[in-house]
Amino acid sequence: MRKTKIIATLGPSSIDKVKELSQYVDIFRINFAHGDTKSHKEYFEKIKEYSDASILVDLPGPKIRVGDIKGKIVLKPGDKVVFSPYEGIPVEDPLFYSGVKENSYVLIADGSIKINVTKVEKDRVEGVVIEGGTVTSRKGINIPDIKIPSGVTDNDLQLLKEALDLGADFIGLSFVLSKDDVLKVKGISKDRAWIIAKIEKKNAVENLKDIIKVADGVMVARGDLGVEIGLENLPFTQKKIIRLSKLYGKPVILATQVLESMVNNPIPTRAEVIDISNSVSEGVDAIMLSDETAAGNYPVEAVKTLHDIILAVEKRVKTVRPPPLTGDDAIAVASVNVAEISKAKLLVVHSRSGTSIIRISRLRPKVPIIGLSPNKELIRKLKICWGVYPFLTEKSLITLNDIIAYAEEISKKFAKCNENIVITGGDPTLEEGRTDFIKLHQIVC
Repeated sequence: MRKTKIIATLGPSSIDKVKELSQYVDIFRINFAHGDTKSHKEYFEKIKEYSDASILVDLPGPKIRVGDIKGKIVLKPGDKVVFSPYEGIPVEDPLFYSGVKENSYVLIADGSIKINVTKVEKDRVEGVVIEGGTVTSRKGINIPDIKIPSGVTDNDLQLLKEALDLGADFIGLSFVLSKDDVLKVKGISKDRAWIIAKIEKKNAVENLKDIIKVADGVMVARGDLGVEIGLENLPFTQKKIIRLSKLYGKPVILATQVLESMVNNPIPTRAEVIDISNSVSEGVDAIMLSDETAAGNYPVEAVKTLHDIILAVEKRVKTVRPPPLTGDDAIAVASVNVAEISKAKLLVVHSRSGTSIIRISRLRPKVPIIGLSPNKELIRKLKICWGVYPFLTEKSLITLNDIIAYAEEISKKFAKCNENIVITGGDPTLEEGRTDFIKLHQIVC
């Protein structure tokens, strides 16, 4: 059983392959920076028709993007280029023209294309290509150190309502600057969806701890983050984000250029395989594919490759557990220790709020985690958590004895007679959010 979850972005290359992809995908991502209300709805309907995977909607944030291009524009070093709403590379966002300066750099497509600015006018910018590449519609534009007043735009708020109405389980919040951005969106969502803070700005790194504490999950968005902080600083920042997310019990997603070579090739590079291996070893909850599945030539092969690499690494990896921060964390640690010492086959966790399940997940136990909850919406959200296989409790579990009986019933699908399981979680007669009981239980047949 694979414990690290897979997120795949749907796009033109994969929209008709949802059924095939569902063999490996835990969560499908829809990027609301592309498409319109009609296409967004079609994507939701396609997922729900062929899969029970959860859905992550990415809000665009205040990201400057290339406009619509017929075909593509190929740039070579030394080429002179123009950015304008009317000619050359189309850019309509006023933030671009107010933010760019002479002798600054414009970076396109996560920094793969680099242009030195030579002239700036009201709605026209000229430059010279330093590093070339191919520009297509809607590619992201970065201007290092540009000042953005807020990470949440009016357009984001409009798309947020659309995503919630369609039934999104997660909202990816782009270009978060501070905890205030997260709290603003959480106030609107009201737990209908978990808010995933995408760390891709310098401000976010500086405010990292505060952001992680209020977010429901975190994404290491390596594309824009690498441009913002410098590629040489990216590995250490990635480790820091993962470490702090695990410390505070928040699911963490790794994203961007995971299997980039598989956009055009059926097999990955050695460097990509090692990158994935290192990320699994560091303890990410999920790994996300973007262009590989949205626009690549081998979307199914990319997902299967990621699945196979993760499985191979998980057999060998030994994760480092974060220290307990509360008494409830201590109970969770004890539950994992009991499971491993008793050679239990499963850790069954009962939770009404999801907190107990996340507490166990952050400890990365060797055995699978069966998460039991009466909350259907929560069950869909828990699919992002490392090692968790969520089950909706179809019966009313009022007492600890009810939980034990139901845990044994579910466990018989995975464990044999006389094998041990450990049952833990929150007492249903007490307040939600607690982890306050452990039971070592032998399955009776």
